[in-house]
Amino acid sequence: MHTARELSAEALRQGWRVSLFCAGDGTAHVDDLTPLREAGARIVYCSADAAVRGWDRPGTPGRGSFVDLGGLSAEADRVLVL
Repeated sequence: MHTARELSAEALRQGWRVSLFCAGDGTAHVDDLTPLREAGARIVYCSADAAVRGWDRPGTPGRGSFVDLGGLSAEADRVLVL
């Protein structure tokens, strides 16, 4: 998650629009990404993946699904998968 957070922060500093989608175990780190959300990044996580792992919280900002990943990918100029 460190790499995604640092790349995103630098992209925001350079004026890029940033969207992150967290899946699998990455859903555990959504709270760590709050500073990026506050800086303007769009953070979405798979609520089904989080629920399977026991840490989904309905009402949490960015709660979504792989349908959202498709939308984010379609809107993006570039996609990086980590």
